[in-house]
Amino acid sequence: MNKTACALTGHRVLPANFNEQKLSEELENLIKDGCYYFYCGMAEGFDLCALKILVSFKKTYPIKIEACVPYKGQENYFSAQMKTLYRELILQCDETTVFFDRYTDGSFLIRNRYMVDKADIVFSYCTRNTGGTAYTLRYAESKGSSSKRTKRRSLSAMPRKKTSKRPLLRRLRKPLASSWFGTER
Repeated sequence: MNKTACALTGHRVLPANFNEQKLSEELENLIKDGCYYFYCGMAEGFDLCALKILVSFKKTYPIKIEACVPYKGQENYFSAQMKTLYRELILQCDETTVFFDRYTDGSFLIRNRYMVDKADIVFSYCTRNTGGTAYTLRYAESKGSSSKRTKRRSLSAMPRKKTSKRPLLRRLRKPLASSWFGTER
């Protein structure tokens, strides 16, 4: 089993019917498929939701988590509840990388590129073609040659090519919300 690293990216606002149980199952599948190192952007929404689950998995699996913070004090703009969660979870990360001392234009972009550049797999929650998450996915897809270097399959394991340093993309097109994961599937 190859050990791989995974970048997490997703929207800050999650729908009311977001399925955390399905997210947990998918993250556990990634771990079972060989992901041992996770890069988390520490944003509200998907990032913190995934991080909360990964921290709980540290009791069972030998995984490592790197908090990738775009700038010092990022959490100061979060709701009180999210600030508390952020501060609890960041302490559970094995490593923390802070890119800037204060907010700077491009700080999120630099953080996202760092995660993609370091990762073998990009795991995302993306429901729109605009915004930072969509940009990050386009960046991941552009990392290779003009040939298809990323595989887009929902909910399936994607083996890593030993010779490739380009990240594979694991994208959930209708991820973790709606009845898509229910009986209609």
